[in-house]
Amino acid sequence: MGGMGYAAEYHVERYLRECFVPRLAPVSREMIMNFVGEKASATGARASQELLVGALPGITEIHLTHFNGSKQTTGAICTLQGITLIMSSQLQDLRSLLPISEVFEHGQPEYHKKSEPWSTYAELHPKLVIQPTTLEGMQKAVHFLYDSDLDFAVRNTGTGSASARDVILSTHGFKFFSFDRAAETVTVGAGLDWGEVDALMEEGAKGYVVVGARCPWVGVAGSSLVGGLSWLSHEFGMISDPQNLLDAQVVLRDGKVVWAAQEEPDLMFALRGGGGNYGVVTALKFRARPYVEEIFGGVLALPYSALQETAKGVAAMSVRSADPKVAMHVVNLGPGMGLPDQGPRPGIGIMMFDAQGEAHARSKDGFAWAFELPGAQEISTSTCTLRELHAVAETFRNYQGNNMFWLSAPLIEGKLVDEMLVRAWKWYEDCIEAHLGFGAGSTVLLEFMQENAFNSSPSRASTAWPHSGHRHVLQLVLGCKPETAPPNIKDLVMKRLQAAGREVAGERETWEFHAGFLHEWNDLGKVYGENYERLRELKKRFDPDNRFNKGVDLVRGKVSEGMTV
Repeated sequence: MGGMGYAAEYHVERYLRECFVPRLAPVSREMIMNFVGEKASATGARASQELLVGALPGITEIHLTHFNGSKQTTGAICTLQGITLIMSSQLQDLRSLLPISEVFEHGQPEYHKKSEPWSTYAELHPKLVIQPTTLEGMQKAVHFLYDSDLDFAVRNTGTGSASARDVILSTHGFKFFSFDRAAETVTVGAGLDWGEVDALMEEGAKGYVVVGARCPWVGVAGSSLVGGLSWLSHEFGMISDPQNLLDAQVVLRDGKVVWAAQEEPDLMFALRGGGGNYGVVTALKFRARPYVEEIFGGVLALPYSALQETAKGVAAMSVRSADPKVAMHVVNLGPGMGLPDQGPRPGIGIMMFDAQGEAHARSKDGFAWAFELPGAQEISTSTCTLRELHAVAETFRNYQGNNMFWLSAPLIEGKLVDEMLVRAWKWYEDCIEAHLGFGAGSTVLLEFMQENAFNSSPSRASTAWPHSGHRHVLQLVLGCKPETAPPNIKDLVMKRLQAAGREVAGERETWEFHAGFLHEWNDLGKVYGENYERLRELKKRFDPDNRFNKGVDLVRGKVSEGMTV
């Protein structure tokens, strides 16, 4: 090692063993010495300090001892090459736990699709994607990753934009479906998306539905663990409510498998909107409900010139309608709807849902007011199955991996005012003026909710994310092509999203946010309210080292940077 004394060698070895890789399988002294270098200046030590802080997750401070040699000060320096050696050793061990068909690396055709987040801004280019297809394989992978120093994220479809520097643990290999007609329950694998569940329900549970997301590309587990909204929420409540989500199979940090509702009821509580960072969910059991097989729905398109009259109609419906079988979303027309960018003043789309049928939908008790608006055009309305209605949102799937995206969803008090929709379109217009590129990937969506949606669980203490009252959801997306993004794109987006509740809701602002669409600036104490401290205690119990830390991070009290959904 040249002029380096044994004291320096011992110092580096001790710090690597005791501070940097305390959970690492035994590391030989020869391997550790491979990264010891020799520098004559404190500047080199500081550079290496910054290198280590950036490269090792969870390390916030590095101390390197300097000592007086005969005529120089020698610093013990750890190089990036050394870190790579340690991490490569762990990656090799992880690879060996699974069949080669369940491991994906850079250069393989499947790697990109299995690792890309929804938003390109969140892309961390993980070194490895593992996709266990058996419960035993998942148990081994979870236990190993938890005890390693590898940065990892759990994902299914990628809509949550989870990424990691080292490993993606994919649940995509868990694609099973079981319908128990006698018990009226459906058990599904966590690797399915809701479009797949819709198809399986039509095939194997005809005449029944489960409360699931309206977008077919959304993953079953992720949406269920953050509350989850459905066309059926107007009648039966949130996806994660106890009357809908009955149980969840979870692989805990040590590889143990539990059915949470039966074996760990506190864990089941935490999974109901708490973000899911307590283990890895591999299966979910839902209540199956008999339901009509024919629904009237689709999209009614309106020109921008009809905005004022549309806004009055939407506000009037929020006061008049209390039918849980009737719902609507109001959205800007544009790329998300499969149409060209319409600039800062886009047309209006009314997405209709009426389980009472077409005659009711066209009556004064349904959407007659909308059909009568000037310039109204039916672009995809029909009597259809729930699966076919969900497929209307399929156009949004094309966004994944192509745009930068950020989402937020402030909640609005139930009785809307005439100007609400006008203010929403003004907010959108101001966003486009701030950055013209937002027109390629942004959405303003008012989810008109009936009172049952937020009021069907037994109490606010029944779910991790407490919800009550009559609320509508203002779902906002700001996105653009990466090549058009200015250097300050994220700051610009956060400024506009934080202003949205005030600018759009005005006197109906609640300062509440949907738990599935949070950012670093959201106060988790306010999001989870009276359940926050209980959730933090459960986090310590089920994840004491905070290794499940993507998305809602209850230890640090914030949402991980880069997560978008």
